[in-house]
Amino acid sequence: MKPTGSVKVEIIATGDELIFGRIVDTNSNWIAKRVAEIGARLRRVTMIGDEPELIDSALQDALKRDAHFIIFSGGLGPSADDITVDSIGTSLGQDTVIDEEGAAKIEAVYRKRGITEQASIDRGRRMARILKGSIAMQNPVGFAVGMEVEVGGKTICTLPGVPSELKGMFDAHVAPLIMNQTNTVFVARTFNISMIWKDFFPLYRQMQIDYPEIYIKNAATPPVEDSDRSNVHTIKVDFVLEAETSEIAEKTMKDFLADYMKRIDKIGGGEMLLIRSS
Repeated sequence: MKPTGSVKVEIIATGDELIFGRIVDTNSNWIAKRVAEIGARLRRVTMIGDEPELIDSALQDALKRDAHFIIFSGGLGPSADDITVDSIGTSLGQDTVIDEEGAAKIEAVYRKRGITEQASIDRGRRMARILKGSIAMQNPVGFAVGMEVEVGGKTICTLPGVPSELKGMFDAHVAPLIMNQTNTVFVARTFNISMIWKDFFPLYRQMQIDYPEIYIKNAATPPVEDSDRSNVHTIKVDFVLEAETSEIAEKTMKDFLADYMKRIDKIGGGEMLLIRSS
């Protein structure tokens, strides 16, 4: 079986700019990598626009599934269409309040920058909205305050959509929460494997059969000409495995890769060049 992760995570990425294709959702990709690095597994990514009913349905559907953590990204800004917190509150039947610690930070910076109009300050304070009874997650990079909400044994976290702020808040707040619950770790390697094309796939499929607990995935495009099958090609292959400790994971990966290389040598030779490790 493929690595499953002892802790499961879902992402709900919000933003009309995502839905209209104005920006690419790089945040979910980054979270997926970080989640795997700390021993959890991303189970699903849902992308929705800035509409209360969509946020409600996405959240309620996620709460019915098996994720331990539901992470929202986006919609924590000061604009009228930044509605993530309010919409989550409506979905859960909880009131929205202002986190005064975060609001004080926002107001202090505004005044330092010469922004003293009360309307502007009040607009800035919107970035400190959280739900009553939630735990505020302060932003080490920017203004928007995140929150941690427990619902039916699941943890809902909100993060801003600005990538630098999302990354800072994830590492400061969400990663430690996930790590407190994980009891396994993931190790991943990406290699360029160079060998005769016609020999690659039989061996590749046999490795998948012999190591069902390891994720093995190639990114190859078959040659157009049949005569090209006897030539050497370079194929990128990803490997991901899960173990109880980093030491066990690293040893398992080392032994697996040694066996793969041994089999390559046995059928004619080739090379495995490491291009990424995590």
